[in-house]
Amino acid sequence: MVRHVTATCFRAPWPFEKKGSTGWRKNGPVVTESHKWPGQQKEFPELSPKFLGANFKQLWRYTGVASTGFNDPKTDDFVHVPEMVPELVVPDLANFELKPYVSYKTDAKIEERLRNFDKKLTKFGGNEKAAIANSKETELWPPPPIDAKILFDFFYAEKIRQAFEKGKK
Repeated sequence: MVRHVTATCFRAPWPFEKKGSTGWRKNGPVVTESHKWPGQQKEFPELSPKFLGANFKQLWRYTGVASTGFNDPKTDDFVHVPEMVPELVVPDLANFELKPYVSYKTDAKIEERLRNFDKKLTKFGGNEKAAIANSKETELWPPPPIDAKILFDFFYAEKIRQAFEKGKK
């Protein structure tokens, strides 16, 4: 009769003791394979077949990248096929008439910024650089494309000015 319910009252599904180099291990039966790199105690639950001794020869140098050719069965040489080289196909949308989709949830201030910037453009005679130079960053729409000068001005120009003025005094 069992007076208490603890782990000692019930047998485990397999023995937890070690019995030599083969056979049962701490967490269950072990495959006869003696070198399971990186660990026999399930440190890495999903082992790549590359690390098992019983792996396929085709997987030895497998990297997951598609080959750009094939091995000739007669000469056993690698034959490069130019048509198998991947290439990006990007359409030219220079004269494309459709506009990109803009959700109706778009902030109404964007349209206001666009109208204000158009007014500034007409004020400066269509000169976009002058309109950008005489407006705040928050008023610009669409935002100007970022180039090296803008990045330099944003991150370093003020520090260089301060260092120059400090050295001048």
